[in-house]
Amino acid sequence: MKFSENWLRQWTNPEWNTNELAEALSLAGLEVDDVEPVAGEFNNVVVGKVISVEKHPDADKLNVTQVDVGEIEPLQIVCGAKNVVEGMKACCAKVGAVLPGDFKIKKAKLRGVPSNGMLCGATEIGLPDDGVDGLHVLPEDAPIGMDVREYLQLNDMSIDVDLTPNRADCFSVMGIARDVHAISGADLKVPFAEQDMAGTEPCSVQIEITEPQACPKYLGCVVSGFNAKAETPLWMKQRLERSGLRPLSLTVDITNYVLLEMGQPMHAFDLDKLQGGIQVRMAKDGEKLTTLDEKEVSLKEGTLVIADDSGAIALAGVMGGLSTSVTDETTSIFFECAHFAPLAITGKARQYGLHTDSSMRFERGVDPQLPERALNRALSLLVEIAGGEVSAIEAKVSAQHMPESAQIELSAKTVSDKLGVAVENAQIEDIFSRLGFAVEANASGWVMSAPPYRFDMEIEMDLVEEVGRIYGYNNLPEDPVMAPITLRELPESEQELMALKNALVQRGYNEVVTYSFVEEKKQNALAPDLPYVLLQNPISEDMKAMRTTLFPGLLQAIAYNQNRQQSRVRLFESGLVFYKNEQDPTGATQVPMLAGAIVGPVAASGWDEESRNADFFDLKGDIETLLRMSHQLGKIRFEASSNPALHPGQAASLIKDGKEVGIMGQLHPQLVKTLGVSGSIFMFQIRQDAILTMEIPAAQAISKFPEVQRDLAFVVDQALPVQKLLDAIDVESDILQSIEIFDIYRGQGIEPDQKSIALTLKIQHQARTLEDAEVDALVEQILESAKTAVNAVLR
Repeated sequence: MKFSENWLRQWTNPEWNTNELAEALSLAGLEVDDVEPVAGEFNNVVVGKVISVEKHPDADKLNVTQVDVGEIEPLQIVCGAKNVVEGMKACCAKVGAVLPGDFKIKKAKLRGVPSNGMLCGATEIGLPDDGVDGLHVLPEDAPIGMDVREYLQLNDMSIDVDLTPNRADCFSVMGIARDVHAISGADLKVPFAEQDMAGTEPCSVQIEITEPQACPKYLGCVVSGFNAKAETPLWMKQRLERSGLRPLSLTVDITNYVLLEMGQPMHAFDLDKLQGGIQVRMAKDGEKLTTLDEKEVSLKEGTLVIADDSGAIALAGVMGGLSTSVTDETTSIFFECAHFAPLAITGKARQYGLHTDSSMRFERGVDPQLPERALNRALSLLVEIAGGEVSAIEAKVSAQHMPESAQIELSAKTVSDKLGVAVENAQIEDIFSRLGFAVEANASGWVMSAPPYRFDMEIEMDLVEEVGRIYGYNNLPEDPVMAPITLRELPESEQELMALKNALVQRGYNEVVTYSFVEEKKQNALAPDLPYVLLQNPISEDMKAMRTTLFPGLLQAIAYNQNRQQSRVRLFESGLVFYKNEQDPTGATQVPMLAGAIVGPVAASGWDEESRNADFFDLKGDIETLLRMSHQLGKIRFEASSNPALHPGQAASLIKDGKEVGIMGQLHPQLVKTLGVSGSIFMFQIRQDAILTMEIPAAQAISKFPEVQRDLAFVVDQALPVQKLLDAIDVESDILQSIEIFDIYRGQGIEPDQKSIALTLKIQHQARTLEDAEVDALVEQILESAKTAVNAVLR
């Protein structure tokens, strides 16, 4: 919320300077982001009237002007502005003036002609650019010789307050003033005369509300016969500009002004463009509306609209339609001012790719008692500036659907317990009275009735917070907090996720954190078989699906790095994936995952070794490191598989107890371009619960007896996975300690469709020396098992 300090001080004027005011607002929870002057530092600049303009005798682009600045003699000033004309009023810097940037105005001669001052453009005196190529034109009624700083009220500051979503009541100068009044105790007054502007002639527009729960109050009236050419007054333009809004036209400026001043969104329709009466209803699915910004939207059911007989003419609480917009030719308008329930407006602007000041306020909650005051304020401004006749005000109010003010009990003990300071009862009552609460004492404390604009008041702690911020957080005692810390014991069978993360970091990975919301197109490309959850109100169109895999975020991060000349990228992420589940109360099953991706050289380039790109087995080695840390390497198997996200020949499933707990492999080549990445990208994803539980190591004595090693080379089918052979020869035996692969051979002496796998068997007994017969019997058993299971023969 951005506003003019001078405007605020018309409502309440505490004895604070600007810095003290900003600090008080921040300490009260209304954080001030910025305070800046509305104009640069300058002096001795006055309102001047150009009384004559003549061409410079020696310069085609210069004019010699005579300027009346309220002195006995006019000033002769040489001016090069294109828009200088006789009779105009402009900002005139007299000799001795100092402009922004410490630019001093002195007597001078320009091409031989004396010049005693300078006619200024907006930016030359530190004002915002007015879009004029030349002098800043002042209104015709500007008093000649008056100091420009005084005339334009430039001794003012623009204050920008960063409001939290719960403080919807402060999205107006009036709302900020209420809080300043409560904080400082300074008087609060309405700086204009409030009056009932309703006329006697009935309103010609009939109003029908079919959704009173969404729109419990709707006011409207007709204004006709006003001066359509009337300009927005300078003071109103200034306040709009200093609040970050650009003046457009009188009716639009008035609605924006009342929005900023009182916090009530309003809208004006061109009466002659309306077809029939006004209806407040839900949109029909597929109904079209072209908004004021000339964007055509296809409406969906559940969207509240303002309509006439021709169809929807405005998105309720968001934006008006182009077909009924007010233009310079408009002679009669229909003013609307309504209260919309926050839930009826929440998310609708974002759903249609819009964001307006109206929707921002209605989503958070607007005072339901405000429309009458705001409409009368807008009408009085319009009639005062442009004249016109006002009809009677047509009002449709559903009392049963109007929000009720919260009534909350508060005890003095709760205040002292939570704030750590005993606040006097009288002071508590005074605080809430200044905040606009109705205070009623009872046996335990008070019953506080919140004002209708405080939608954030629900429970007792909300009231305690109000006491704290108005009393002053800086006035609360700084007592040390005694909070016992109980450290959770980590069971020996539980692996820490942080340890696994550290292991990946030590292997050159970097951790990333990405959104849980992903583009639907990427979701379908990487996991087309997994049902996913769609968000009803996504942040943006490319973040509408809840991820069922961590791959989209990792690949987006890789693309970001590759686009910045980073060829070697190694990333990992731990987070939740979401599988659609209608039986779950949340609509999804959440599963913690750990995933990673690598691309580019295995190691940074150097002179001591030949560079090569990472491959499938580099990634498999990283995964085996994690499995080894969790003592799961022997329990999780790597089996060739197919996955739509992975290369058909370089994809594997991680199997534990017969169930898939993870996948790994190379990104499918067809997806590389689609996902905006390049190169061979290898990825893995594994369920955290599969690697966070580990076996507890058990101590075992080292055998004192000799170990026997036997090397066996088996000839098997070329397509046979090594794991199949290992499974076949892993027979039950109390003397077979381990099986290790030491060679895989293809070539001379081996058929083209076969390969040789060489293994080392380590054989040892724990309590005695083995006999040759035992070892031979075991080897025979292994050979027989290999022959039977996978048709492996000894080479």
